[in-house]
Amino acid sequence: MSAIHLDNRLVHYEVFGRGQPIIFLHSWLGSWRYWVPTMDLASERYRAYALDFWGYGESDRRGTQFTISGYVDMLNRFMDQMGIPQANLVGHGMGGMVAIRAAREKPERFTKVMTVCTPLYGQVLSGHIRPGTFSKLLGRSQPANVWAKLIRSIPIADAEVQKELYEDTEGLSEEVLSSVQESLLDTDLRPTLATLAVPLLAVYGGKDTIVTDEHALFLNDPSDRPTQLITLPRANHFPFLEQSNTFSRLLLDFLVSQGSPVEIKEEWRRRVNQREYL
Repeated sequence: MSAIHLDNRLVHYEVFGRGQPIIFLHSWLGSWRYWVPTMDLASERYRAYALDFWGYGESDRRGTQFTISGYVDMLNRFMDQMGIPQANLVGHGMGGMVAIRAAREKPERFTKVMTVCTPLYGQVLSGHIRPGTFSKLLGRSQPANVWAKLIRSIPIADAEVQKELYEDTEGLSEEVLSSVQESLLDTDLRPTLATLAVPLLAVYGGKDTIVTDEHALFLNDPSDRPTQLITLPRANHFPFLEQSNTFSRLLLDFLVSQGSPVEIKEEWRRRVNQREYL
């Protein structure tokens, strides 16, 4: 386990590989651990970092900075202390919101941003995270709830990663989730995206019932924004676990792209499991 301290609060992180830095940011459920398959592949060419936000995983659970802005500050200070002057960002859900906000505030620090199933304005989630519903979402009062069903339906090949995802979800506190919920619902990234200068690739799952791609279609509108949206038709809310090879290839293509749009290539369709596309 690797860790640093910021204001006497422990920040847990892990790092694989060597090369240009990539920092992976997890969502409002889970922890750094679900990035392991993607980090393994990316580490062949890049130095892949993943950290636990405060309140999650092995990071400190004391304090009150369980918000999007608090996590943006945490990310920047993590980079300062680790001596990372510039990095690519990959963020899932809430982590994508943090990535976009950080890149808008300090574009010189971030080369490219990839978001995954990220709500571009919090009200997209209002039907799922109404006040008082997090205990239900975590299965404490209703085991057959939307999050439990979703997480347990994901076809994760690695049984250990699947087990860890369940454990991390069940270990979250109501206090952290309540604070995160309020911050998510209050966040609107559309004004931020209007002036974003860092290249952004937003990936969504065509079968995701939590964060659908419909609200983000404007990213592909003709404009001066360096943004692109790609939907993986057969994926749900965790594309990097459900279609890890396809997702990782898409990520690597995006990182080496020189401003031209990226796409799912035909040879990927022939080489990966057919059920992802048929």
